[in-house]
Amino acid sequence: MADTTLKELAQVLAEFEKEHWVAPDDVQSVTRHITQHIAKLMGKLGTVTEKWEHGFEPDLTQLKAEVIPDLLYYSLNLAATHQVDLEQAFYKRLEVNSEKIQRWRREGLLD
Repeated sequence: MADTTLKELAQVLAEFEKEHWVAPDDVQSVTRHITQHIAKLMGKLGTVTEKWEHGFEPDLTQLKAEVIPDLLYYSLNLAATHQVDLEQAFYKRLEVNSEKIQRWRREGLLD
């Protein structure tokens, strides 16, 4: 399973969704539904980081078992909804970010 590609995971998700999707199925509604779930995940992530900010050691169980996998789930779902090749988009995004960081270094904004 460790060698599973994003395309293979997207296929697993598509099969799962056929049986288990219970939300609206038009693009706008699906996007809104996913946005709501991602917002909930950000709240859970914020709870962890806030504890660190205040010097406490948070329990990372929910982060590891729920938040991180769900972020992948909703990323795959959002990509499928908008017909985005997530693997290709990911590599393109790395390229764009690399160019941006190089520009910042040339401009003296980064050491």
